[in-house]
Amino acid sequence: MKRTFPLIFILIALSIIGILFIQITWLQGLMILTKNQLNDKVNQSIVNVSNQVSKKIKSGISFRLPKRDQGINDEKGHNAAIPKIYNDKEFNNLIKESLSNNGLKDLHFEFAVTDKSGDISISSSKFLDANADTTFNTIKVYVPVIPQDQVESEGPFENIIIVAPNIRMYILRSLLWVIIGAILFVFIVIAAFFITVRSLFAQRKLNEIKRDFINNMTHELKTPLATISLAVDALKSPKVQSESKSVDYFSGIIKEENERMNKHVEVILQAAQLEKKEYVLNISPVDIHDLLFGVLDSYKLQLDAKPSNIHTYFDADPSVIDADEEYLLHVFSNLIDNAIKYSKESIEITITTSTLPNEIQIIVEDNGIGMDANTLKHIFEKFYRAHTGNIHNVKGFGLGMSYVKWAIDIHKGKIKVQSELDKGTKMIITLPIVNPK
Repeated sequence: MKRTFPLIFILIALSIIGILFIQITWLQGLMILTKNQLNDKVNQSIVNVSNQVSKKIKSGISFRLPKRDQGINDEKGHNAAIPKIYNDKEFNNLIKESLSNNGLKDLHFEFAVTDKSGDISISSSKFLDANADTTFNTIKVYVPVIPQDQVESEGPFENIIIVAPNIRMYILRSLLWVIIGAILFVFIVIAAFFITVRSLFAQRKLNEIKRDFINNMTHELKTPLATISLAVDALKSPKVQSESKSVDYFSGIIKEENERMNKHVEVILQAAQLEKKEYVLNISPVDIHDLLFGVLDSYKLQLDAKPSNIHTYFDADPSVIDADEEYLLHVFSNLIDNAIKYSKESIEITITTSTLPNEIQIIVEDNGIGMDANTLKHIFEKFYRAHTGNIHNVKGFGLGMSYVKWAIDIHKGKIKVQSELDKGTKMIITLPIVNPK
């Protein structure tokens, strides 16, 4: 996995880059194609305008002969025929109508009409500014106006000039859904990439957790089995059998180690229960104070192994709630067990209960090694264990706190953890007095 992960990451990243490059290149090509199509439509629209205008212009050749010694285009008044027919507003409306007929209703444009000498005869107010732009952002179209009764199609003629500024925004608006679709597709691919990478990280983490779990489980089960085996061999000795104190001692060791293995098996069964997410709550009245005293009593041997002080401030009244006693027993057993396991040279545990409106609060506080901010973020994750140096210096499978969170949740309660390194940990549990059905 360590070798293949970087390769998979690189291949997926190259695929994403390739897709992005193809999409950008395709969009650029599509914009150029759209601009060319737009240019053709504008040109066709202005040709239509030119045809309409040419029908109204009389060339002068058909209706009058030029004076002697004057050329056909020298007669005054014939350099600019269009302004005699249209003013700038009328000509603007004529162009707008033609553009609309070609599907360019919203196209912004500026126009000008040049006479036969090339001078501007009429124009829109911002034509000169728009005409100064020579970038990709502008479309310019020149169409001559040839009178229909012209004998010979030879210039010079009047010209219609159309300038469509800021054409990039118009193209982008026309391609809006195509661009949105392309961006959405890219985001989907990138999201799939991140999900895949996260899944790979999660899989690698799961493999590491599984490996640590197997190592821990092997160690936790092997030690009591070896101790039981040695105790059984000792009991077979005639010398030990002849001394009742020795028999009691080794029998006690076997019983203690057997109980330890039962606890390990119970933790594993709890994990299986969490995995299946199947449970049945056997709700009955439970006295929290009696339950806590029972849990403390079950840890008497572990507490006696070190200098220990247990402080209890049971102020909750009432102390009876509707709950599943077995689940809560495991919850508080896990909390007391952690307080003992992560203690320092001496054990200081303070348990406080208090009554809140329709709730009971239980606080379990210790003076242990505490947790840093990173550990606090992962404390309720299944199989997670805080790094404390040697993997076996603190026994466990990393399942206790995930079970605690799950059991509190199914009772509609809340749990909050406060902790600092070398200052201990405080577990604050809130449970409803009457369990919601």
